[in-house]
Amino acid sequence: MRICALGDSIFEGYLVGGKSLIYYLQGKGYDIDNYGVNGLTTDEVLYAINNLMTYDLYFILIGLNDFYNGRSLDYVLKNIDKIIEKLKRLGGKIIVMTPYPTSFKNLDKAYESFINFNSVNNKIENLDKKLKENAKDYEVVSFYDYAKENNIEDDLIDGIHPNERLHEKLAIFLEEKLNGYFWCFKQKNFL
Repeated sequence: MRICALGDSIFEGYLVGGKSLIYYLQGKGYDIDNYGVNGLTTDEVLYAINNLMTYDLYFILIGLNDFYNGRSLDYVLKNIDKIIEKLKRLGGKIIVMTPYPTSFKNLDKAYESFINFNSVNNKIENLDKKLKENAKDYEVVSFYDYAKENNIEDDLIDGIHPNERLHEKLAIFLEEKLNGYFWCFKQKNFL
């Protein structure tokens, strides 16, 4: 099963030398092409998909940078819908991961001057809710719910980016959420 990971600095493994949750899944033997890029927005993903080949499974984790740049929730949702439509044409299953809320605990002071984190966290919460409500052609794995059930604040290096420990925990969480799908896919291909 070939997997494509489309996302921002979280998939890239920013501040942890590339050791993202995708890195940990690759270490377990999953065949994942990681297209995570620090600062990536939904507009850039929409453009990049035009040159993408077909995969069996697509991971999407996007939206934070749009919110940091002042984009509205509706703008991000419309772009995610367009991304999903383009991926559906390529074929394969789509898994949308919702971002977790940012934390003020370890927040890098440089961010405070140009980002309204309360507004961003409200948009993240509503993005999670709307993506779950509208999930028809994709599955949702909620890192937002994971963060609400587990204290992740100490594991956010700068209030935004996970340390290696959190990346590994998110990889385990994602694998647990998708284990039924991975098993069904393997069975289908062996029959």
